[in-house]
Amino acid sequence: MRAIIKARAGRGLELAERVRPEPGPRDALIRMNAVGICGTDVHIYDWDAWSAGRIKPPVIVGHEFVGVVEAVGRDVAHIEAGTRISGEGHITCGHCRFCRTGRGHICRDVKIIGIDRDGCFAEYMAMPADNLWPVPDEISDRHAAVFDPLGNAMHSVNATEVSGRSVLVIGAGAVGLFAVAVARASGASRVLVSEPNATKRQIALKVGADIVFDPFNDGIDGPILEATDGLGPEVVFEMSGATAGLTSAFRLVQNGGDVVLLGLPAEHVAVNWSEDIIFKGITIHAVSGRRMFDTWYRSQQFLLGGRVDIDPILTHDIAMEDFEKGFQALLAGEAVKVTMRV
Repeated sequence: MRAIIKARAGRGLELAERVRPEPGPRDALIRMNAVGICGTDVHIYDWDAWSAGRIKPPVIVGHEFVGVVEAVGRDVAHIEAGTRISGEGHITCGHCRFCRTGRGHICRDVKIIGIDRDGCFAEYMAMPADNLWPVPDEISDRHAAVFDPLGNAMHSVNATEVSGRSVLVIGAGAVGLFAVAVARASGASRVLVSEPNATKRQIALKVGADIVFDPFNDGIDGPILEATDGLGPEVVFEMSGATAGLTSAFRLVQNGGDVVLLGLPAEHVAVNWSEDIIFKGITIHAVSGRRMFDTWYRSQQFLLGGRVDIDPILTHDIAMEDFEKGFQALLAGEAVKVTMRV
């Protein structure tokens, strides 16, 4: 089969031939229809410090997908060949305290497809059948392929109450833009977005933002305070992982407000704990992955009910063999979410 692999340490990926996997007793073999390129895949392509410390080449990359079950192992009874599915890419141990109390998303023994084991950028992938999510016919392949990042946004927005509250989203990458759409659909009174990329700011307006700011040219402190009656936003979603984004999230949030952190900083970030956190009486929510599988139900219902329009976020659709174009568009800031037809 064809697969996009990280063959060795260093920058880049390559399209190669690999042996089609065989499903184990509790696994399913999936024939891929479409996959999504995640920011994590871009980090692996670029071979940054995190990738160098985590990835052990050779490995097939990718963890966002939709496909069809080709075959199942002998112990699988709840799903059958021919079922169109997406799937949760975090494979947990299933028996630790976190897994057994509904918190599998923070299992300490998690293995992630496309990172710790072969992923979905291939014609076929085998993974535990319990991780699969049957997809209704009403949801297109392109939408089903991005259940994973949409779920990140859904988990983030549901980490605190947004209905009737002012919201600031810092960083309008794919997950940040999904969060804009979900926050709007969840009843936020006003949705503000800070994003330096002009194209992403325009997409933010299309999916539900009221006001967008360029932090480099507009600044954000004055304009955001002005847009929130001088108090600051009641909820801040920090989706960029940038040092400036993290420090401004705590600086701008309203006294007694909530800061939700999903973006991953590349280095240690110093914040003013006394003035910007403790004395303000704020609440910090750290978000990892998706709640399995509550977030999946919520994301599916939002799509089926037409409550979110994510099409403007899906900027590029390419064939698998053109993967290099997709990664280059993401690295250049010309694309937001790239899906690939397998």
